[in-house]
Amino acid sequence: MKKVFFMLMTLSLVFVSCDSDTAAPESSDAGSVTLPQTAAKPTVGLQNLRNKALSDINQGGQANYNARLGLTFTTKSGSSIVIPPYSIKDRNGNDIFGTITIDYIEIFTKEKMVVTNKPTLGLDANQNVGVLETGGEFYLDIRYSGQQVTINSPVKVNISTSSSQAVSAGMVLWNGVLDGEENLLWNPTSTTNGLVFENDGSIFGGRGVLYDILVTNSSNFGWCNIDRFINFPGPKTTLTVVPPTGFDYTNSSVYIAVEGEDNVLTQVYKFNTANNTFVESDGWLPIGMKCHIIFVGEQNGNYVYRILSTTLTTTPTYTITNSSLISTTAYGQVEAAIAALP
Repeated sequence: MKKVFFMLMTLSLVFVSCDSDTAAPESSDAGSVTLPQTAAKPTVGLQNLRNKALSDINQGGQANYNARLGLTFTTKSGSSIVIPPYSIKDRNGNDIFGTITIDYIEIFTKEKMVVTNKPTLGLDANQNVGVLETGGEFYLDIRYSGQQVTINSPVKVNISTSSSQAVSAGMVLWNGVLDGEENLLWNPTSTTNGLVFENDGSIFGGRGVLYDILVTNSSNFGWCNIDRFINFPGPKTTLTVVPPTGFDYTNSSVYIAVEGEDNVLTQVYKFNTANNTFVESDGWLPIGMKCHIIFVGEQNGNYVYRILSTTLTTTPTYTITNSSLISTTAYGQVEAAIAALP
């Protein structure tokens, strides 16, 4: 298993080549972390849609690495991956002189989180699932001759968070874990597992929209993020979402976007197979909160979606009808509808 690093988290991922320049991550069983969901992976069609969305935002590419000189790879967003001299080796322990392939993904907004299935749910110290506010989710992998490299000395990732609207105070590093059902969950990281803030690179140290993360162990390639728990005030409620006929947790997902919060996306990850409903029973959101129920599914290779804007009441039930679904071949249409939400 590959453990995810860039949102920088311990995650199990395998890369799938999409063309000569890009690759999209695809998960395998993480084993130790599983959301309390019925055990079944999403259909191939749904996963293909998500992989396509991930591949399209991959800012990586190929670059020549000379072990004597090192390399700084700058992304389109202004982030950079600094690979010092002799800091990476091939799987046989040899210095690298040649073309390496870098995968790098950044996600800052709820619309990208939806189409890639990367919500902001994290585990607290008691292993309970809570809602996070993110300063950015990230993915990194480096390969040589088709194999992931070994880190010999730290690789630095200098991240630009100019696309994030979140306030950085109190945020910490989190590792991402994909369970067997392709759900992503975040765990707080520590300096013992190969991901650390560099002392002079933290956004919390006054450097504005840039911060540095050191990757000291190749097992931490993959997903990571910079987050903190968010607790909405007021008495909480639960809710139920009834999907359209023909849809369940294998070919669709339900998310909740909070009005005015671009950096928060919850997922209704529990599914009641007895009555075929998505159920949010954790009680994260308060009565009276304005939010948007986002249903996204796959049908005949197309996206289908429906957005219900609502003010939460006590234990409401929302029904998504087949006639209300919007079908599109382009995930950009789904993103645009979500981005336009207040």
